[in-house]
Amino acid sequence: MSLDAAIARIGQIQSMMEPLRGATATQPSQPAVSATASGGASTSAPLATASAYAPQSSYPAAAATGAQPTSFANVLATQTGTLSPRAANLLTAGQRTFATQLAAETGLNPQVVASWMLAEQSGGAAKSREAAGNHNWLNIGYTDSGTYGNTASVWSDPASAAHATAGWLKGEDTVDGYGRASAGVQSILNSAGQSPEAQVQALQRSGWASSGYPDLPAVLRMVGA
Repeated sequence: MSLDAAIARIGQIQSMMEPLRGATATQPSQPAVSATASGGASTSAPLATASAYAPQSSYPAAAATGAQPTSFANVLATQTGTLSPRAANLLTAGQRTFATQLAAETGLNPQVVASWMLAEQSGGAAKSREAAGNHNWLNIGYTDSGTYGNTASVWSDPASAAHATAGWLKGEDTVDGYGRASAGVQSILNSAGQSPEAQVQALQRSGWASSGYPDLPAVLRMVGA
């Protein structure tokens, strides 16, 4: 995009934001958002349930109704395919790298990826995992019957972890010791290019989490998609 076109596009976005100018942002209430960590279905292991593996999560829960007024920065992030400031603020450095890489390789919206990650691992639990050098941010291989493939070297770096995750979502055998993703999990990527809301619905239908991620739409609104 040329500089003139970029400036024109920013002007258009600013005009879209006019109705929101002067609106007062309110702090979201904090309903409980359970952190399920199934790691998705696999041909070699069953889905995990929240009771089987529920890492402690302390990220600010999304508002049960409504969302904070959308900022210009968040609108611009959606238009350019980058993480919104709200999403970036809630993620660790490794999570930000992972989210950006996974979104680029799959076509999923970065805010959807960020919301998905926050539902799986956030707050102090995410900081502890990063300190341990484990960047398996979507908990692939954590199941009812045990943990599979978590010692694979791909998880030691957020970029390689995102690459392995993208391949696994596409049905490739990229996680040693776990096997390929189920058809339901692979169907998630069919929503790439659709609205963030449609992508969240695809995640909810995929069987990735036994809970069905009931709070994921609210988390998406919180991060400013």
